[in-house]
Amino acid sequence: MRIQNRLFYAIAAMLFLANTLVMNDLTSLWDGAEAWIAWLAVQQETGRALHEAVLPALYGQGLFWFRLPGAVLLVLAMLLYAWISGRLWGQEATAFTLLVLGASLLLPNLAKLATGDIWAMATQWLAFAVLLRFLKQPRLLWQALFYLLLFAALWVQPINAFVFLVGLSVYLYFAHPQGRNLARLQPWLAAPMAGAALYALGMLSFDYESFVIGFRSGRFLLWNFLGLLPFWGFWMAGLWESLLRARRGEEMARINLGAFIFALLGHSLALQGVLALLIAKQWQGFSQAAYPHRPLVLAGAVLHLVGALFAAILLMIAAFHEFGPVGFRAGASLAGAYWMLSFVGAIGLLGGNRRYLLGGTALAGLLATTFFWLQINPLVEGRRNRVAQLVEDARGQLEAGQSAESISCRIFIPPGKPFPKLAPYAGAVFPGAELLETEEALRKALASSQQGFILLPEEWAQKLAPGREAAARADGWDDGWKAQNVVLLKY
Repeated sequence: MRIQNRLFYAIAAMLFLANTLVMNDLTSLWDGAEAWIAWLAVQQETGRALHEAVLPALYGQGLFWFRLPGAVLLVLAMLLYAWISGRLWGQEATAFTLLVLGASLLLPNLAKLATGDIWAMATQWLAFAVLLRFLKQPRLLWQALFYLLLFAALWVQPINAFVFLVGLSVYLYFAHPQGRNLARLQPWLAAPMAGAALYALGMLSFDYESFVIGFRSGRFLLWNFLGLLPFWGFWMAGLWESLLRARRGEEMARINLGAFIFALLGHSLALQGVLALLIAKQWQGFSQAAYPHRPLVLAGAVLHLVGALFAAILLMIAAFHEFGPVGFRAGASLAGAYWMLSFVGAIGLLGGNRRYLLGGTALAGLLATTFFWLQINPLVEGRRNRVAQLVEDARGQLEAGQSAESISCRIFIPPGKPFPKLAPYAGAVFPGAELLETEEALRKALASSQQGFILLPEEWAQKLAPGREAAARADGWDDGWKAQNVVLLKY
């Protein structure tokens, strides 16, 4: 590898590491899965899944340490993938695959959340890589490593892991020329046995409360599409090529097509790794004069540039409307860097310059993530974290002689809404905090003669307690960047 390439990969690696760590200690909890795991920690409980047992123990150390395992896990998974798959796909294709994943708009951001998503992706993706390595080299090392990763993947996310890994194994057994090697591995028996062992030990969880994506089809498809948006034309070309070549019986095409299908069926985030490999192989072939999918890749690049331009304009207008000149500069830094570097990548496509192609496209994804967390997130955080201040206002409402331990504090969770970060923040201050999850429970609490606090959205307070004056209020944003007004009622 030439010195210029090594320098580029070093810069990309540093940006990737920075993206997984920056602002983790200053960004408040996110509603939903992360807030739910933090609530477990506040209640001094743990869940059944692997990440639900590990992450609550770190919450008390601070948000940076609470979120650190996800970043470390993704980095370790990428290093292990290079070791496992380097000899299968070659050094260049493996390096390209890791570059695509590092520049993804999805995985580095998921790694910044203390949820189970990155745990599920890492375990299932690595199990997939070891499965292929065993398929080509049926050695005891790869067999033992596969069983270990299969056990971990089922412990984290059993349904997704089972559908993806077992379904793919059965497919490869019949579709791959060396598929009979899997008769020694027996993944279709190992998975049920591991699942039964986990169930017997009380460690198997089938709920998705600790996952941002989980088994939500629309969110799964949208996030995977947006995650690799800078490389849109290449993964579409890779899928089309795999479909054509699989019909002719080509080995790698059958592997790629089978992995794509069963990752979709299982809603496995290993799909990001599968698509990244497709992109890497297309990068290798694009510089060849006989590359057959050039029109498809160019069409994807042009559509991406046009869409990104409109999105950039809307982002800058919205940022200026909400935050003024500071917001406009923040939006311009993100949108400008992303669009200009994507344009450089498109120039590389048209001119056949691989350096522009790889550098522009990868840096577009890397710097978009960097500028989001350093420029946009601090502005948004000023609106998102106001509900946390409401808890401090509640503490200030305590009368002389009252302690936080003795006061009744209840948090209402509106039906259909994600688990609010208000709950763990309130639980940390008021050890006896309780959750109200139904309208009936809220009505009973409002009618209670017991002295205490209720934290709830303003529209519910107006609906069920009209005329009752709020002791404090927080006007901010929810995680969807929509207005969120939460009030404190004394009763």
